[in-house]
Amino acid sequence: MVKIITVEDDSLLLETLIDQLSQEDDFDALGASTLAEGRQLITDHDPDLVLLDVMLPDGDGRDMCRWIRDQGYSMPILMLTGQDSEADTIEGLEAGANDYIAKPLRLGELLARIRGQLRQYQQQENARIKIGAFHFIQGGKTLTHRASNQSLNLTEKEAAIIKYLLKKNGDVTPKAELLEQVWGYSDQVSTHTLETHIYRLRQKINYIDDAPFIVTKDNGYQLA
Repeated sequence: MVKIITVEDDSLLLETLIDQLSQEDDFDALGASTLAEGRQLITDHDPDLVLLDVMLPDGDGRDMCRWIRDQGYSMPILMLTGQDSEADTIEGLEAGANDYIAKPLRLGELLARIRGQLRQYQQQENARIKIGAFHFIQGGKTLTHRASNQSLNLTEKEAAIIKYLLKKNGDVTPKAELLEQVWGYSDQVSTHTLETHIYRLRQKINYIDDAPFIVTKDNGYQLA
């Protein structure tokens, strides 16, 4: 599930956004009406994307955008505003926003922008992607436990396995497909090689957290 936090002081718009986003099968939406509430939600829930109004009762959303980036969060931030001048857009982007959407919002366009930003983010080498109890940083080839902050260094193949399973978006990946994508065609590589790598990866992960991470299904694998 993609966790989205919306910070918007218009109570009717906030309720509508939470309701509409929650109707998407893969979205989990939460809302706040002030910067203070928004900061607390972000700290508590570590969202995958933030929708952030510019004008809020306790401050400027662009200042909160800077705060989010200063805290080390790299998730996409989409600014929502009734001010759509070029200067306002530039200021929002310079504050760390990924996109700027003018009100009144069109739901179809908003959903397309959200999904587009999420796709772009997952392709970034420095993206910090939540998988179960961990954050996966593909460029650094690390898994970091979100609760304890313990990090696991991954081998090239382990990182490639996770990256490809992530790309499948929860679908089961057949062993033959995973072998082809990670190792390429080779007579020297068998499913036993893949199974050994998965086994060792699970051992690493279970040393920190024994919750399921990669599960075996229908002669293939998927992220839990």
